[in-house]
Amino acid sequence: MSIKYLISIIILLFAAAACNIVEKEVNKLTGHDEEKIKRLKKEGVKCEAEILKVEDMNITVNKNPMVRLFLEVMPPGEPSFDAQVEMVVSRVNIPRKGDNVTVYFNPKDKTDIIVE
Repeated sequence: MSIKYLISIIILLFAAAACNIVEKEVNKLTGHDEEKIKRLKKEGVKCEAEILKVEDMNITVNKNPMVRLFLEVMPPGEPSFDAQVEMVVSRVNIPRKGDNVTVYFNPKDKTDIIVE
C-alpha cells in the first residue's frame, strides 16, 4: 500500500468519527438522544404531564420547530412537580398549553426527563 492510500484511509476514518460525534450531539440538542430514551424507558417512572406553556426556540430542524415545553408532571401517588423539556416537534402537530403527554423521568433527578 502506498503512503497516499494509507493517509486517505486515516482521513476518512477521522471524518467518519467526527460525523458520528456531531450526529450524537445534534440528537441530544433536539431531544432524540437514543441512549437517554432507552435508559429512561427502562429505568424511569412513566406518568402523565400537562403542558403549562410552549415556547418557540426559533430553531428548526428539517422545517420542524424546536420548542421548550413547561410541564406539570403528575407521578402516581406522589406530589406533582414542574419540569422543562426541549425537543423538536412536528410543525403539523405542535403541542399546546393544556395538552397531556406521557413522560418518563429519573426519580433521582427529576430534570432528567423525556416526552414520549
